Amino acid sequence: MFATIRLILVTLAGVFLGLASAWWAVANIHFDGAQTIGQWSMLEDDAKANPYEAARAARRGGGGLGPSEGIELITETSADNKPLQAACAYLVTGPMPQGVLWTLTVSDRDGHLPVNPARRFGFTSLDAMTFGPARQVRISIGQEVRPGDFVATTGLSSLRLTLRLYSPTLAARAPSRDQLPSVMPLGCDQRGAS
Repeated sequence: MFATIRLILVTLAGVFLGLASAWWAVANIHFDGAQTIGQWSMLEDDAKANPYEAARAARRGGGGLGPSEGIELITETSADNKPLQAACAYLVTGPMPQGVLWTLTVSDRDGHLPVNPARRFGFTSLDAMTFGPARQVRISIGQEVRPGDFVATTGLSSLRLTLRLYSPTLAARAPSRDQLPSVMPLGCDQRGAS
């Protein structure tokens, strides 16, 4: 009787630890195969065949970009290397690679989009305002409305920014750090920040 109970407990503990480690591996974008460019993480081509990356793509509701389409960059940290929080405000500022179509999407780590009256989840190279000869972007993200390009983070429990660059040449040669925007912290709502 005691041996049967011990076998059941060991089996349940093994199942729990296995599921917990798989959940952690899928949730952690830096677990394997990610190249970092400044604060952005980009998956290498050989990592796209990785089963964990397939699970990450399924979890966030996307299939990723193929090598002939472009690259996908993700960040969950700000320029000061602190985790992004939905209760805080940020400014995505800086250049985008020239001559490339791009999209910037705001979501949580599970791929859920924010709930806001404008139904605005991000910006594209076609609708974002750009400034100066380098065509730099200035996109505000947070819970309180700001002037200019803005995405509300209402309803998100965590924060992830996904930047997709559509160009077959970028798949062969990734952009450098100075060709990508930075995510600068603007402040936090102390009631919602933890």
